[in-house]
Amino acid sequence: MKKLVFSIFALLLCAAAIAQSESDALRYSFYMPSGTARANGMAGSFGAIGADPSTIGFNPAGMGVYKSTQLSFSPSFKINNTESSYLGSSNRDFSANYFDINEASFVQAIERKNDNIGLTYFIWGFSYNKLNKFSENVSISGINDHGSLTDWFAARANGTNYQTLGDNDPFYSYLAWENYLIDPNGDNEHYISAYNQYGERQSQRLTKKGSLGEYNISIAFNFMHKFYVGADLGIQSVNYKQTVISYESREGVTSGPKNFTFVDYVTSSGAGVNFKLGILYQPIEQLRFGAAIHTPTSLSMKDYYSTSCKMQGWIPRDTTGVLADSTLSKDSPEGKFEYNILSPFRANASICYIPNENILINFDYDLANYNAIKMRSDEYDFSNETQNIINSYKVGHCFKLGAEYRLGALNFRLGGAYYTSPYKSSTPNKNSDTWLASAGLGFRTNNFFFDIAYSYLANTYVYYMYEGLVTSDASKIKFNRHQISFTIGCKF
Repeated sequence: MKKLVFSIFALLLCAAAIAQSESDALRYSFYMPSGTARANGMAGSFGAIGADPSTIGFNPAGMGVYKSTQLSFSPSFKINNTESSYLGSSNRDFSANYFDINEASFVQAIERKNDNIGLTYFIWGFSYNKLNKFSENVSISGINDHGSLTDWFAARANGTNYQTLGDNDPFYSYLAWENYLIDPNGDNEHYISAYNQYGERQSQRLTKKGSLGEYNISIAFNFMHKFYVGADLGIQSVNYKQTVISYESREGVTSGPKNFTFVDYVTSSGAGVNFKLGILYQPIEQLRFGAAIHTPTSLSMKDYYSTSCKMQGWIPRDTTGVLADSTLSKDSPEGKFEYNILSPFRANASICYIPNENILINFDYDLANYNAIKMRSDEYDFSNETQNIINSYKVGHCFKLGAEYRLGALNFRLGGAYYTSPYKSSTPNKNSDTWLASAGLGFRTNNFFFDIAYSYLANTYVYYMYEGLVTSDASKIKFNRHQISFTIGCKF
């Protein structure tokens, strides 16, 4: 299947011999949590503030700030836009999620002592937090006068007798051979494109759906409202679907393909477990410091994948060499593959400044070593992918700043976040950093709260329709996301 190198958003599609690649591992290791509308209004910067379900998956010690039992639910509305630039042509596309669940939680605080000596509160809870949303449609189109996807098919087939293509490469070159997209080149083991000249319109439609979510079971301890300790068991759930439709058409040809459509489909699912440990320390009323570590997540993945090809064009009617205008089609078998991903170790630090009872300012820093991602399977040696991880990925950093101003029952919020590219400087996506800006409004009483937030996320990345033995021209993709999230909750 095709390799997908994706950053939130920024990931680059490539072609591989199997459905799994180092890009899959990056996709499931790159987090951009949604959380509550309160946290979203502050760009997710909530690590040292605490008393919000969003902190459970970031620093579970933040749960120790709770002093009451709380129930909350956070849906959202998202629109994602993309604009591609390929061979001088631009195209736009979009995707929308009209009702997406960002967060749901229940937390209970149990008072142990009221004399501020020793353990003051014990807190436990469970929550669901969305760590990433895989929703993106990309449309690419342009006139190519120097190459074709058929060249890539021919390069894959080279060295294999045409009679065994169905065994050696049933998903790609075999379908191209059966649909007259590649021709023999001198013998039965070498191939060339069936095109006699270039100048075709190349188009591709990429559709991604799915999400990475985490169910958290957490406990926290409040010692004298000064020192907080929290621990969390995270159970991750992955679902992902990707469809790539490649289309090429030629005008006025009297031999070979007039047009063809190649569809590449993969669906992935998996689950994994991690553990988090965090602390908060409040030396004075105005300052609170936090830090947490996350163990790597061990994901067990299962992929199903298939391809299909349909061609319309001129093919030999019989052995006389007479050409007929015909339509052909061929489907691959369905592939299945099971493998494991070990996501990177993560660490974070936070500081919250509370100058008075009306103002909160929080700064978060998050680190993940994507260079340490690992993949394994009993059926396949991931040595090439492991080397690609070492050569391509680096430590990723995230900086988030948020502020809240309280005016009676109303709360006004602003925030910004910056995610560095996970790619090394030697790769095309070295500059695929991600920026986020947000604002929010909340209404809170002693027993009820309602929050709303808007966030805007932007990213630019480089994409290749096919890559490997033959590589397409680069496409530049601009991605942005508009999100409106809500949280409704009660305290008792």
